[in-house]
Amino acid sequence: MPAYATMVAVLTGSVTDEAVLTAAGRLAGTDGRIQALAVRSDPVRVVPIVGEAGAAAAAQMMEVVEQQSKERAARARSAFDAWRTKSGNSRAELLQPVGHPSETAAVLARNADIVVVARPRQEDEPLAANLAEACLFGSGRPVLLVPSTGSAAFGKSIAVFWNGSRTAARALGDAQGLIATAENVLILTAGELNEEFPNAQAVAARLHRVKATARVLPDGDGAALAAAAQEAGCDLVVMGGYGHSRVREMILGGVTRHMMTSAAVPVLMAH
Repeated sequence: MPAYATMVAVLTGSVTDEAVLTAAGRLAGTDGRIQALAVRSDPVRVVPIVGEAGAAAAAQMMEVVEQQSKERAARARSAFDAWRTKSGNSRAELLQPVGHPSETAAVLARNADIVVVARPRQEDEPLAANLAEACLFGSGRPVLLVPSTGSAAFGKSIAVFWNGSRTAARALGDAQGLIATAENVLILTAGELNEEFPNAQAVAARLHRVKATARVLPDGDGAALAAAAQEAGCDLVVMGGYGHSRVREMILGGVTRHMMTSAAVPVLMAH
C-alpha cells in the first residue's frame, strides 16, 4: 500500500518540476495516483487594474502574463512527459486549468491526500514563491516541500520537529503512513515545552511500532533543529507549519521560515 492514495504534484514550468514529480512518485509507490497540476494564469485574476488610466498598461501586462503562462505550461508538459516515460508511471495525469497559479492549486489540492510542491527559491517568480504557503494555508492538506536537488530516496530516517503545538500534532498524524515504514524516527525538541504538552520522550514512546528516539536541544532555532536532523542522517523532516503568525515568523525568524527557504531534504508540513 502507498503512503498516500492520491496526491497532487504542483508544477511551475521550472527546473524543480522533475524533483516534484520524483518525490510524488516515491509517495505513490505502485498503487497511488498522481495528479500533476500546472495552473495556467488567468490574466484577469493576476493583473490588477487601477482606474481608467491603468487600463491600457494592464492590457499590455495581460498579454505578457498570458504568453509567459503558455511558455510555463509547455515546459511543465515537457517535464511531465519526460518523467512519465522515464518512470513508467501509468497512473499519473496532467491537468492544466486556467486560474490563479497559487489559489487555484490550493483549492484543487483539497481533493488529495497530500500536496507536493517545490521549496521556494530566491530566483523564483513571485507567484511560484507564494505557491507553497498558499497550499499550506489553503488546501487543508499536508504539504511536502521538495528541494530542487531532491530524490526519491527519502523516508528511511525521519526527524519530527516537536513543540507540542496543534500543528505539530497534525503533521505527526499526517505523516503516519511514512513513519510506519521508516527505519528510524527522531523526535527533536528545542528548549522547554509547556508542562502540559506531551514531551519528546512521550511522543517517541507512542511510536512503539518503529524505532523512535527523542532528543532535546537546550535551545535553538530552525537552523539548530535542521543541523541536529542532518547530524542524525535524517532524510525527511516532519513539522507543523506556522505555529506562530506569519508576520511574527517573518520578523523574528522562525522554524517554518527557515525550513521553507533553506531545507536540504524534503519537509512534510501541516497547518
